[in-house]
Amino acid sequence: MRRALALSAVLLCSALTSCSAPSPADRYQEAISSVSGVAEVEVEYARHGGTGDSTDIEIVADTNDPEELQRILDQSLRAFIESTDPNEETSLNYLVYSRDRSAYLTPGDLGTVLRTLADIRRHYGLG
Repeated sequence: MRRALALSAVLLCSALTSCSAPSPADRYQEAISSVSGVAEVEVEYARHGGTGDSTDIEIVADTNDPEELQRILDQSLRAFIESTDPNEETSLNYLVYSRDRSAYLTPGDLGTVLRTLADIRRHYGLG
């Protein structure tokens, strides 16, 4: 009886811990929001059963300056990738908009091909 009760307590504790863990979208948003110059962040994360995950990230910068947008793209993408699980893969749509939304940048604007999270990790020397 004690054994069953102890096992139930362990399972309940595990369930509560996993329920209270932040979602991937929350982790990504928190990491990106910490970058200087980021005014707004919208993250949509979805699990698609056997077809993988997808993540859409839209960032609005507090500037229209092209050099500053490039810096925000670089630093926010690094913050994002550092907040992911090292084995995580997701299809990624990542945009950094100027304050007036007249311009935007994507990871491809960093000058290298960044199609997967593994590509991004290698770009920052994390994988």
